[in-house]
Amino acid sequence: MPLLFILIAILVLIVLALAIPVEIEISAAIHGRAVSKTRFRLLFGLISFDADGGAGRKETQKTGGDGVPFLEKLFNAAQVEGIWSRSWGLAKRLAPCVKVKRLASDLTVSAGDDYYTGMLAGLAIPLVLYLNQRFDGEISLRPAFEEDLLLEGDLFAGFSLRPLKMILPCLVFACSPQFRRVKRILGGGR
Repeated sequence: MPLLFILIAILVLIVLALAIPVEIEISAAIHGRAVSKTRFRLLFGLISFDADGGAGRKETQKTGGDGVPFLEKLFNAAQVEGIWSRSWGLAKRLAPCVKVKRLASDLTVSAGDDYYTGMLAGLAIPLVLYLNQRFDGEISLRPAFEEDLLLEGDLFAGFSLRPLKMILPCLVFACSPQFRRVKRILGGGR
């Protein structure tokens, strides 16, 4: 009987820990090489730990074990019928669980060709204007015409999320046939 009480107490503590918001801060610096750092704060900041996302490694084109470039696999996975509607549904269910506290960027971007750089800027500027209005003008995106392919600058995002509310929508998404097909494609299968 005491073992049952201990197991119930542990289960209640786990549920309470998942109900408390987790604060996450992500910062990235992209200046030739990408360096990122993520800080997690649990239990109202009593416990925190950092995770480094890169120590300045130069990115190369990655291939899977079957020799197919990762970008090609990603393109094939994006064409799975129904994955976009499932992903949009997941995003709508997760949006109330995530509270963005701060968002800041100072980016310079070029698509390698003036025409495509202009198109990219034209598509991104309305989003940047909306985010600037929402986050007190801390977001900057500058097109770099006359440059080769380029993404350079600094990014910062601070947000909190409630893990307990996110478990069920993520499980439903992970059990969907569309997600299983995408996972199989990215893993190298058909």
